[in-house]
Amino acid sequence: MELSLASAKPSPRAAGASPQAASAAVSSSSSSSSMIAARLAGRRGGRRRFRFAVCAAAGEEVFGGRKGLTGVQPLVEALPGPVARAAVELAVVAAAAAAGYGVGLRAGGSRTTAIAGAAVLGVAGVAGAVAVNSAVPEVAAVGLHNYVAGSDDPTELESSEVEAIASKYGVSTQDATFKAELSDLYGRFVLSLLHPGYEDLKGTEVEAIIKFKKALGLNDIDAANVHMEIGGRIDRDAGIGQQQAFQKLLFVTNLVFRDASEFLLPWKRLFGVNDFQIDNVMRESAKSLYASQLKSIGRGLDIGTLIEVRRTQLLYKLSDEIAAEMFKEHAKKLVEENISSALDNLNKRTQVVDEVKSILAFNSLLTILSKFPGEDRFVRGLGPISLGGESDHDRRVDDLKLLYRAYATEVLSDGHLDDDKLASLNQLRNVFGLGKYEAEAIISDVKAQVYQGTF
Repeated sequence: MELSLASAKPSPRAAGASPQAASAAVSSSSSSSSMIAARLAGRRGGRRRFRFAVCAAAGEEVFGGRKGLTGVQPLVEALPGPVARAAVELAVVAAAAAAGYGVGLRAGGSRTTAIAGAAVLGVAGVAGAVAVNSAVPEVAAVGLHNYVAGSDDPTELESSEVEAIASKYGVSTQDATFKAELSDLYGRFVLSLLHPGYEDLKGTEVEAIIKFKKALGLNDIDAANVHMEIGGRIDRDAGIGQQQAFQKLLFVTNLVFRDASEFLLPWKRLFGVNDFQIDNVMRESAKSLYASQLKSIGRGLDIGTLIEVRRTQLLYKLSDEIAAEMFKEHAKKLVEENISSALDNLNKRTQVVDEVKSILAFNSLLTILSKFPGEDRFVRGLGPISLGGESDHDRRVDDLKLLYRAYATEVLSDGHLDDDKLASLNQLRNVFGLGKYEAEAIISDVKAQVYQGTF
């Protein structure tokens, strides 16, 4: 039966030689533990994150189930404070020595024999105290594991919570046993974000890992070693799925450590990959994630979205040149959607005109924002669109002329061509990639038809 860390009690036998001292120590420890528990529970506005439910919490799915205590560990858990443990250890040693003195006196009847008995049992008491003390880091590590595994959302962990657990047991976060648990938790967390099989990264992994690493208090060297150990456990010869898992690890890891990657991450030495392979993985992975981000940008060109997408581009370390080209392609796709919709409704002049107006409004926004103060904060590639030069432009040019004619017919329906109308017609000509003379010929033909209709 698993012994709950929250309910572990000291053994009466262990403290039986001095119940008063043990009682005082437990009382002192209880008070200290209550204060620390309040700190840990109060981090979320009074809601405890530690779970005792039978079903696995989100944390348990990532880090495994709660661990139990063995041997003298329950006693350490019951007396976690350094002062409380010291008091009990002193009481145990003193009680053992007193018992040994009594046994020696009864057995030999002399003071010398009594002292010898006290020494023998006193040494045994010291050994017991040492055993209790040596178990403290292990108990602290179990406490840390159970706390994190019992959390509703591991990404909400804060460094103050980890420090409070270490302080509760009087151990340093740099203690070898405690640090090993930190590394294990970190490794399990990283692995949980490297989605299995062919599932793509979601784009939130890097920031989640950085936040969790900071909460645990792991330095870059220790964390980098964990990443390399994970890489060593991925069998790249086991199929495409494992190869993709390794590529995702490489991409995410390099972004986590950023400029320090070159000297912290020995990909070439440990895994035999070269610079070209690393650059290719970084570029293609960044492009895949960035393409997903671009989908959030619509024709309205929300400023906040443009800034956020730019931020993610920098996070993914995607070059400005590639990012700009990808955005231009995204913008063209939005325009092509309008074109397709207009062509599908050629017999509905109003809808055709509305689609063309949407294209012009979108193109105007792109042009304005490309000259906007502080545009460096925005997504790369802002600027007017032109479909000219596209591989299929010649094949589609007749359709584009149809739409240009439909719009020209609308704006010239009153028989007047002012500067504003001419500006919009010229803008549409540039978007569609039509030649100057082609456009002028269409306008002249439309004007003639309007004139004939008028008279």
